[in-house]
Amino acid sequence: MKNFKREITHTHYKHGDKKSKKGGFNRMLQMRITHNKYIIKKHQVGNEDDFVFANDVFLTYPVVSNIAPLWLGGTFLILFLGFLIISISSSEVNTLFDFLAIGFLFLGFLFFLIYYFTMPKKECIFNQEDGIVTFPGFMWHKNITMPIKEMLFSMSSPSRQGGGAFLLQIVRPDKTYSFYLCTLGNSCYEDLSFFLWYMDKNRPLPPGTAFDEYRDSDFKRRKAAGFPKPLYPSSFYTPERTPAQHKERKLVGGW
Repeated sequence: MKNFKREITHTHYKHGDKKSKKGGFNRMLQMRITHNKYIIKKHQVGNEDDFVFANDVFLTYPVVSNIAPLWLGGTFLILFLGFLIISISSSEVNTLFDFLAIGFLFLGFLFFLIYYFTMPKKECIFNQEDGIVTFPGFMWHKNITMPIKEMLFSMSSPSRQGGGAFLLQIVRPDKTYSFYLCTLGNSCYEDLSFFLWYMDKNRPLPPGTAFDEYRDSDFKRRKAAGFPKPLYPSSFYTPERTPAQHKERKLVGGW
């Protein structure tokens, strides 16, 4: 089995969660499982797929931070070349604005080119066994690993055009309390519910064929521990894989 264990780098926010909430972050989400729509199918897991790895211990997926410099750098390069060609082919005399615009676009391309080759490795790993999450730091900062029970999750606000709202974000424990966009493409409530369900090692694994081969061993592990109560509250019932297993959990664990 692949080892995605990472050393904990942060155990709390420097000023707790009071400063972040007081600082205008009124979009904080409760650590509660409210949705059960999102599932992972087996064909979605692989190095080139939606998820890099998924079993009953680790869950990891491609990080947008690794792709963003390519997108942004490519955009600046296309705009730079386009503006340069238009400026050269124009019969009018080039203005100071033309030179400034060309210089700005070239510097933008150069910045993201340098960043792409010098940035630290970005990872997003959910470690169910230890209850910790690894997620990217801001820009050149290293990855952050901290217990999920100490983490703050929030929803994104809409852009000026009205898009990009209600996506899941992790509040980083840095000086500015920057955000890491931790979305699977659904609403913040669906994504957070899925992550919390997966990280709640006292519950059965979330639905989806990606976890089917691990369900029996996961049940045996929880049975050996006496079926402890769930770590996070849920708005819906989470039964076991079979009625017999569920009956056994209720008999031993009482829930």
